[in-house]
Amino acid sequence: MMHGNEELVRCVKEMNEAEYLINTLLLHEYRSLLDDEITTKQALLLELIHKHQRMTVREIADQMGVSSSAVSQIVGKLEKMGYVKREINLQNRREILVQLGSQGVAYFTKQEAVERDIIERFYSKMEFEEIQQLRSLTLKLQKIVEEELRKP
Repeated sequence: MMHGNEELVRCVKEMNEAEYLINTLLLHEYRSLLDDEITTKQALLLELIHKHQRMTVREIADQMGVSSSAVSQIVGKLEKMGYVKREINLQNRREILVQLGSQGVAYFTKQEAVERDIIERFYSKMEFEEIQQLRSLTLKLQKIVEEELRKP
C-alpha cells in the first residue's frame, strides 16, 4: 500500500459519507415519485424478476439465499398488490413461474424516469471523461470485492 493505513481509512470514510449523503438527498428529492409501499426483500425480488424476465420460485430462492416458502410468501403479497403474476410452467407443471405484473412494470418505468432525471440534472454537470473515470474506478472496486469474497 502506498499510503498510510490511517490516511486510507480517512479517505474511504470520506467517500462513503459523501455517497451516503448523495443517496439520502436523492431519496428525499425523488421519494414522492418512488413511494411504493414495498419492503427491501420485495424490491430485491422485483429486481431479480426484472433482470431475468421470468423466474421459478426455486431460482428466486437460490438467488436471494432464502427458502422457497419464504419466496412464495413474498410473491403472494406482491401478487395481491399487482407487482407480479404467477403461472404454472407448462414444461414442468410442478414449477411456478413468476413475472412482473402491471404494477411491477409501472415500478420500473418510474425508476427509469428517475434515473434519467438524475443523470440529466447531476451527472451531466461533470465532464464526460470524469464520468468515464468514475465508472472505471467503480467497476474496478466491484471486481476487487467480488474476487476477494470468492476466496475460500
